[in-house]
Amino acid sequence: MDQPKIVEDYLESGSFLDIYDEEDFYLNNKNLSNELIEDQTIRHPILETTVLDHMTFTECDFNKADFTDVIFKNCNLSNCILDEASIYRVQFINCKLIGTNFDDSFLNNVTFKNCLLDMSMMNRLNLKEVEFLDNSMKDVSFNENKMKKTKFENCNLDKMTLLATPMKGIDLSSCNFETIDLEQDLLRGLKVNDEQAAFLARYFLGITVKY
Repeated sequence: MDQPKIVEDYLESGSFLDIYDEEDFYLNNKNLSNELIEDQTIRHPILETTVLDHMTFTECDFNKADFTDVIFKNCNLSNCILDEASIYRVQFINCKLIGTNFDDSFLNNVTFKNCLLDMSMMNRLNLKEVEFLDNSMKDVSFNENKMKKTKFENCNLDKMTLLATPMKGIDLSSCNFETIDLEQDLLRGLKVNDEQAAFLARYFLGITVKY
């Protein structure tokens, strides 16, 4: 897992709205904090080598966003549109991403840690070396995805749907859920704990496991 290539001491303070100063909506080498950004629609915004801390984005549409070497800390991007995005060496730490739309995006070396991702849309993703750590991911739509070196650790996956998504090499044993929607034909190679195995046996085969 490659970390964002950022030296925070060398970043310049600024505003997210500085992105409009560039014709191609480009923001680079910035330290952004404590802003409320409302009702912004920017097609293909480009953020590089930037830290965003305690930023709130409300009703924003950032279709085809391009984020490289970016850290989001304590940010709220709930219900924002980040579909068709390219996200490379990016961290989302303690962020609120409820209902955020990531559909059709490419994620490479990305970490979500201590985030609220409930009801987010994460369909048709291409994921490479992506970590989901200590997140709430209830009711997440996570369908038709391709995963390579993808890690789920200590996440709440209750009512998550993972349809048309091969699960080979995925380990859910440290996660928890009461129910989850998977496809039996795509379970080969999935790692689960005893309780989860009992749920899957009951869900797919009608078998009750006694301990």
